[in-house]
Amino acid sequence: IRGPYLQTGTPSSVTVRWRTDLSTDTRVAFGNTLTNLLDSVSDTNLTVDHEVTVTGLVAETKYYYAIGSTVTNLAGNDANHFFRTAPVSQETKRTRIWVIGDSGTANSNAATVRDAYDIYTGTNLTDAWVMLGDNAYPSGSDAHYQAAVFEMYPSLLRNTTLWATLGNHDGSSAQSATQSGPYYDIFSFPRDGQAGGLASGTEAYYSFDHANIHFICLDSYDTDRSTNGTMMTWLRNDLAATMQDWIIAYWHHPPYSRGSHNSDFETELVEMRTNALPIL
Repeated sequence: IRGPYLQTGTPSSVTVRWRTDLSTDTRVAFGNTLTNLLDSVSDTNLTVDHEVTVTGLVAETKYYYAIGSTVTNLAGNDANHFFRTAPVSQETKRTRIWVIGDSGTANSNAATVRDAYDIYTGTNLTDAWVMLGDNAYPSGSDAHYQAAVFEMYPSLLRNTTLWATLGNHDGSSAQSATQSGPYYDIFSFPRDGQAGGLASGTEAYYSFDHANIHFICLDSYDTDRSTNGTMMTWLRNDLAATMQDWIIAYWHHPPYSRGSHNSDFETELVEMRTNALPIL
């Protein structure tokens, strides 16, 4: 009833998640050749929210996969269910990134943007997909995510790794300090530095590498934004540790805006401009 969707893609691993209506055990079968999925990873625990990390993969390689239980496959083993491992760090590669913000309206506007990107990108594959927060209106509940994300982008979710940051609407039902709520239940991000960045110890903010790009996700809504706070201290250390050619940092509240939000006066916008930008 949800997914599959891909999380925390690295040169040697990827996490596959999905949800079923009944509790079952968990199995992902995968292989380089369509309809010949010879390898698998299983979890015998019964659950409706399934999560498997496939490891030991070859960098920059396409794998087909199927999801289900040890008894039956529920989806996959076709041309549309695949994942591609990331290139190794510092490798110069053409990289296609789709970035969308405030996309969680679950209406025709979101569908129009989705369809326009699909037409524009054509047969080119998307290497990284980033959601900039307010991913599910109005309050980031599990049902809101089902409508705004999983029912809006099923085709892209099954073959493109999705990364996200917390917006204020997502934060209405989630807490960064405890990493609880639908946002933190739904996503799996590299808090332990397993995707090439420095371990942050939290999924509220994290970093990862793709080819010669270092991505940094910050939490502009529900984490301390002070200059010497834990997040900004981690940011300094993470930046000092990377050797990548490019650095792309993203978060929800824009440091410069005079549209529906005024960055001269609104606290989150002012503090991200004042505290995060000088470090970057």
